[in-house]
Amino acid sequence: MQNNYVNIGIIDIGSNSIRLAIYESAAEGRAYRLINEFKESARLSEKMSADGMMHQEGIQSIVPILRQFSEVCSAYSCTKIRIAATAAIRNAANTSEIKAILERDTGMEIEVLTGEQEAYFGFIAVAGGMAVEDGFIVDIGGGSTEITLFRNRHLVGSVSLPLGAVNAQVQFGAGEETWTEENCRRLRNAVGQLMEKESWMESHSGLPLIGLGGTIRTLSKMDQRRRNYPLRLAHHYCVEPEGVQYYAETLPQLSLEKRRKIDGLSKARADIIVPGILILQAVFDRCQASCCLVSGTGLREGLLQDTLGIDVPPASEVLQRQTESLLAFHTRTPQAHFHQISRYAEQLYKAIDDADPAVTGLLKAACMLYKIGGAIRYHQYDKHTLYWLTHAPLGALNHREAILCAFIADFPSNHAKKLNLEEYAELLKEKDEEEILRLGSLVELSIALDAGETQNIEEMETEITEDTLLLKLKSRSHPYLETRQLEAAAKNFKKAWGRKLEWELQPASMR
Repeated sequence: MQNNYVNIGIIDIGSNSIRLAIYESAAEGRAYRLINEFKESARLSEKMSADGMMHQEGIQSIVPILRQFSEVCSAYSCTKIRIAATAAIRNAANTSEIKAILERDTGMEIEVLTGEQEAYFGFIAVAGGMAVEDGFIVDIGGGSTEITLFRNRHLVGSVSLPLGAVNAQVQFGAGEETWTEENCRRLRNAVGQLMEKESWMESHSGLPLIGLGGTIRTLSKMDQRRRNYPLRLAHHYCVEPEGVQYYAETLPQLSLEKRRKIDGLSKARADIIVPGILILQAVFDRCQASCCLVSGTGLREGLLQDTLGIDVPPASEVLQRQTESLLAFHTRTPQAHFHQISRYAEQLYKAIDDADPAVTGLLKAACMLYKIGGAIRYHQYDKHTLYWLTHAPLGALNHREAILCAFIADFPSNHAKKLNLEEYAELLKEKDEEEILRLGSLVELSIALDAGETQNIEEMETEITEDTLLLKLKSRSHPYLETRQLEAAAKNFKKAWGRKLEWELQPASMR
């Protein structure tokens, strides 16, 4: 099985840090997963001289990092290594010299991305990781900030501002002391002036601002601690306008020493978090965004998707693609089984209720992933599945949807016992527990219809009355396993839907 996979190394030479991400990819398809990553602090923006040049000492500081990253890629048998440099090298006065020296001394080809390319790769990463139709994207790096607008999953406009968290700290910061109101005003004005010509930024108010990069991830961690948020998930976390405003006002008033003590703020980022947040605030206000939505995918994922030739999927396909990608690496169960029960669950849902497409997506994902915990250990796989889907859920789902999907998938093994949803109460709606019971019973019923995992029951028709759901089943041979599990599933189905479950086997299909 592993022989069908290839490893790819993506190296991102950023203004603040140099990162290596190693991905495992299915050679014949679009499934991939991150298997390791490394990070070294660089602060390249601080290595620029007054004339905008990066001299030999600064250039040579990068070489040993890249060489060791190359060795790591060799150890992982990477078939391809892609190296991209962003703002610090792009904006240097001697970009060509830096690129030539690095390529000569490392033996590796290096792409110096334009601001437009960097914004595009961020966009395709977001589009592959979230099922969002319209929005702004902001990627606050160390030496630049990329802002992108997309509508109907198509990139409409982008701009790269030559200000990021590191070089803004150099230009406007106050060292280890608190930022004055004058410092803050000068930085906000500088960002505002850079955005003045971009009229498209203020003509799409009310969209989410999707944030990439370390500043945004750090903001989410601090805000979650402040709110006692029940999940420790950055991806798809929503920082409300009040949260953006709160940190833009409070962080500049703290000294570096006090910032280092904030829960959720790493010591390595404490010195550059203020300019990062101030840049975010300026962009947020300019876009008149509804909230700041955190993306866990960014430039490296975009470079990988581009390398693999993965297209931007419609929003309706993101969840399905992520589900299939997860299954490609984490189960030996024939996928025909998951597709069969997913199809039957959707058929049952449409027969009984007015099928909401978003809810149908959750139902099908739960069917596809109910045994994913078996990748950890077969016995008690349901407990592993529940933990997995609540701590590392599919990126297409927001946090509420992730909790629903996890408990719907867990229902067949939970046997309709009381759900322990108290810790997630902040995320859930009033009737979500009832929704879990109803959809979970459909997952259990669908699993019963393919209990042998051989698709023995080849066809199902439904007839519904006020108090009964009748299943007309056609199978290749007598469905002993399926019949036994249907009897157990019928009890929970009646509790959830208030209808009896009956079934009849078509004699003509038996042999």
